[in-house]
Amino acid sequence: MDHSFLLERARRARGLTQAQLAVLAGTSQATLSAYERGLKSPSLKVASRILAALDQELTLRTHVDWVEHHPKGIVKFWAPSMLWAVEPPTCFATLHIPDEIRGTGMRSWNMRDRDERRGVYEQLIRRGLPQQMIRWIDGGLLVDLWDELDLPDPVRDAWAPAIQLATQPLELDGLRFIIREDPFVAPNAYVRDYRSLPKPPPPPPRRQRRTRFDPRPLPPTGQSPRPGPPDDGTGGR
Repeated sequence: MDHSFLLERARRARGLTQAQLAVLAGTSQATLSAYERGLKSPSLKVASRILAALDQELTLRTHVDWVEHHPKGIVKFWAPSMLWAVEPPTCFATLHIPDEIRGTGMRSWNMRDRDERRGVYEQLIRRGLPQQMIRWIDGGLLVDLWDELDLPDPVRDAWAPAIQLATQPLELDGLRFIIREDPFVAPNAYVRDYRSLPKPPPPPPRRQRRTRFDPRPLPPTGQSPRPGPPDDGTGGR
């Protein structure tokens, strides 16, 4: 792949012209055109600024080496040098692939289900191509299922170094990122924005129920009771 066309591909994906992107990225259309045609190479800082204007960013991608194995008695298979991550929802997709191990033909495998995901991983590890495994097998989910997979010993032995590399002892201070690291960045994602929920409105005032309670204090003991309303001669009518 010619990396000089990365900027052009990212720009076209956003539906912007060179002039529009130049304004957003703080550069000139002529310079941007030279970058896209491979006549000039932007620095990492400049390339990052241009991609940020497109809501994208430069990132790292792990290169996985594969070796084809031809053991006696079983079908040839591929083994990787290390494991990798497949982000959701792809790692939980429903795949339509044949069951070549048990010979039951084409079927659907829902990888949200642990048992069916185990079946997919067995199919791909024993019969799949690297292009299939790199797309569908997630390293973390594979480690979680590794001891449960039905794999011939040569296959398990060939994959063992990658499994051991992924599960080597690692102790981290869970609060270290607050002081020493960028708390907004993980290996495959970053926090672009987050918003707290608004405070709930205060409860409505409690409605006071009217009573016939007379707020005037009671007379001391031995005195006549409180006088009632004066008699207007109507007899209360």
